[in-house]
Amino acid sequence: MPKKSETHKPYKIQSSKEASVDRSGRFNILYQNPRWRKIRANQLKIEPLCRICLHDGLTTPATICDHIEPHRGNLIKFWNGPFQSLCKVCHDSKKQTLEKSGRVIKKIGVDGYPID
Repeated sequence: MPKKSETHKPYKIQSSKEASVDRSGRFNILYQNPRWRKIRANQLKIEPLCRICLHDGLTTPATICDHIEPHRGNLIKFWNGPFQSLCKVCHDSKKQTLEKSGRVIKKIGVDGYPID
């Protein structure tokens, strides 16, 4: 019987803190997964314009399928959403600023913005 490779380790997230720190490495694999690519394509098909730009009165093509609520390593949230379509500018500026501020978002409206 062949031995199991010592270098192969299954994908496992130890904690939500660890998961949120290393997205570029660990989660990159998930974003390359064919299942994610189908989810992304479907989201951009049903919502082709950036949700934040639309809220601001602009029509900008969306290129990113964004997790409305950060998944922080929770694979159920990663695969099931909820999702919104955003342009790169909004995703990398407005959305990331909100998440990095540490503000607790209790509820998200259908427009993708927090409900106070």
